[in-house]
Amino acid sequence: MIYLQEAVLSTYSPNTSMKAKVYKPHPALQDLVHCINIYEVDFTQTTTISNIYRFVPAYQRYIVFYLQDPIRVLKSGDEGFITKATCVTIGPQDQAVTLDMGSRHLAVGIAFQPSGLHRLLNIPIAEIFEQDLDTRLLLGNEIAEITEKLKEAEGWEHMKDITEFYLLKKLSGLKEVLPVDKAMAELVNSSGNITMEELASLACLSLRQFERKCMERLGMPPKQYARLVRFCKAYQLK
Repeated sequence: MIYLQEAVLSTYSPNTSMKAKVYKPHPALQDLVHCINIYEVDFTQTTTISNIYRFVPAYQRYIVFYLQDPIRVLKSGDEGFITKATCVTIGPQDQAVTLDMGSRHLAVGIAFQPSGLHRLLNIPIAEIFEQDLDTRLLLGNEIAEITEKLKEAEGWEHMKDITEFYLLKKLSGLKEVLPVDKAMAELVNSSGNITMEELASLACLSLRQFERKCMERLGMPPKQYARLVRFCKAYQLK
């Protein structure tokens, strides 16, 4: 589940109160990042779009900066909406949530390659399953500095450049791309329609080793991830 509104874009008709753009990342980042998204909605200027939205799980992992109103999240079992940090790292999700996007919503989201978040954070992604964490807890106070720069940016292109510059500085400290990472990317490229045996072969691992690596990098077993990819692709088409 992502706390960016890709599904909203496909649900709502074009509206002057809503703007969005998807940027392809710098070539040096493309093994790490799938894309950088910027979304903006002024709910005070429209009566056709609700700021309350039910969001289903998604297969991509995100870090999202909320630069205007904070996001509020309602999960199953919660007594009410919980206000989230200005920058949120969204771990693997298996449950739908309800989002309150406030009155003015401006989000800059980094959508990672399947194992990209693991390479950036250097932690087993299963540890953040069903969590949406303050990114400062994972990457330190530099996130607060980046957030302030984004808030002061002179337009969306500048926001994209600030985000890329931060990630480019992190590259030298990242784990290298392994065959298993490329196999996971192929799982997504195939829309989840590839056997686990084929993926393990692409990863140069036994099936059991491949499953362990997927838990570490994706936060869930590869079969579950493949089902989630198929569901998301079908949901986007619908």
